[in-house]
Amino acid sequence: MANTKRAFYGIDLGTTHTVVVKAIKEGNDWKYTNLKLPNMPISDYDPIKYTELLPSAVYYKRNGEAIVGEYAKQMIHFDPENVYINAKIDLGGRLDPNTINEHTPLEISQKILEVCFAQIMEDGGEKASVRISVPAAFSQDKRSDTETAAQNALFALNFSNIKLVRTTEEPFAALVNLVVNESKFTDMIKSDTNTIMLIDIGGGTMDIIISDISYQGNNTLQASTPYEPAKHDEFAGAKFDFELMKKFMQDFKNHYELSENDLTTHNKIILEKRMLLIAEDAKKFLCNKDNEKRTYEFTCDFEELNLDLSNNSPFKISLTKKQMDIALENLLSNKSNVNGQQSIKDIINKTLSDNNLSPTDIDCIYLTGGMANYDQLEKTIQTVISKPIIVATSPLFCTATGVALSLVIQTPRGTSEIARNIKTNNNLQTQNNDSDNINTDIPNSNKNLPISSDMVNINIAEANRMGMSYFIDVEDSMPIEIISKEETYPCLPKKSNVQLKTSSQSRMNLVLYEGQNIYDCNMKILRQKIVEFSELINVGTTIDISYKIDANKIITIYASIDGEAPFEFTTEED
Repeated sequence: MANTKRAFYGIDLGTTHTVVVKAIKEGNDWKYTNLKLPNMPISDYDPIKYTELLPSAVYYKRNGEAIVGEYAKQMIHFDPENVYINAKIDLGGRLDPNTINEHTPLEISQKILEVCFAQIMEDGGEKASVRISVPAAFSQDKRSDTETAAQNALFALNFSNIKLVRTTEEPFAALVNLVVNESKFTDMIKSDTNTIMLIDIGGGTMDIIISDISYQGNNTLQASTPYEPAKHDEFAGAKFDFELMKKFMQDFKNHYELSENDLTTHNKIILEKRMLLIAEDAKKFLCNKDNEKRTYEFTCDFEELNLDLSNNSPFKISLTKKQMDIALENLLSNKSNVNGQQSIKDIINKTLSDNNLSPTDIDCIYLTGGMANYDQLEKTIQTVISKPIIVATSPLFCTATGVALSLVIQTPRGTSEIARNIKTNNNLQTQNNDSDNINTDIPNSNKNLPISSDMVNINIAEANRMGMSYFIDVEDSMPIEIISKEETYPCLPKKSNVQLKTSSQSRMNLVLYEGQNIYDCNMKILRQKIVEFSELINVGTTIDISYKIDANKIITIYASIDGEAPFEFTTEED
């Protein structure tokens, strides 16, 4: 008999690793499963190895075939020019013509997602609903690239029955997992109101959200996020890898008595790729508490670089936990006062300051993401906020679990409503519509949580603020803010107070930007559209601007002149 159970899948498309979690109902309970994903073999001699942590690496063979996973990652040691890692960091951008790369970050992400979708189908999820997490720090273009990569992957596989339900932000997914599945958090709630700082530091991005969790009437536990999230796409685990890579590169040059000029640009790119892989492995090894007193060792072979290295012994990397901590201390607290260096300590202090909070306002910290197991991170955080730190039970999987849960519980307006019965042997059933109006039961954590012997409802209301401001101009005028980062979404069409004037009789060139403020040096162009007028008009004619924002943060801009039907374009367009 065919499996007719409705399954919900959350995909965490990570910078370093990609994971998939399935939520499915068995009897009266919901169960969560970490899907085992295949590492694609390079040759017929390589066995297929299944893993819950799929390396986000893609290797392109000479015949153009794409290989995904651990085998692809290891090819950095043999054919590094054709291996692509950390693609997620560069989503939303375009290739630098000076690099040796041939494939875009969107293509790389598509290949990784094809493996995920194929395994979902293999798992029996032919008619499953799937959602992908994205960092809160992601811009519209990065979100759009993620969704396009997923749609392209489904198209390439001809999987039309899988229902892709767009994206959800990683820290909010982690918050859902916190209140549903982390019994050690629920156990420690003693007061009526608790302020939680959730720090999600992954391979490529770092997000911090502050949530107020309180008891309401009728034993209701409510989590809300009234504070502005701290979003960092330039500071994360990859930054730590980069610091270790720089150390290894300097050790390599010292070992062989090489100067910077002795390395060609090509050799430097190849070396850095390999050293980044070694750095990632070294960090993973030394962050394992069982290995803290051991030394990470790796002997390097660089024959393909065409360098004369025969006058010295082979280069051997040797790294202790203490040496790693010293190499990374500026990223933790910037003790050396490096000019312009941003540290974890700086980021936490700024997050508190931006929200008019002091360290004493925080009751506990929830730490998740790929860096959560690095003990120096905990120690550094506690020098700023001396409150309990909860490290996620499964820091590499809690985001994907929260994403799968969000499919079950999220309403069309983005509010997650979770209900759980904590009585032994009882199960509470609640009907909620998710973004596709799915009527379903709410997951049960299967843990006896000592909050009360009664029923507990948990509401998580995501603060639906845009987070970034949006600006518009005509031709080469100074951009004017049209949408504030404090704007909430979704919203119906709104008329803007922006006053723009035409600079041509026959057309206008509308440019939409995204940034933090008008002086943001990282402000980027989102869309640029040229509109031809049906007839000549006077230069300086007023352009009426309005906009709407849907539940997925997709913006539609309307521009009209002299009462004509408005021209429109959206941030979802190519």
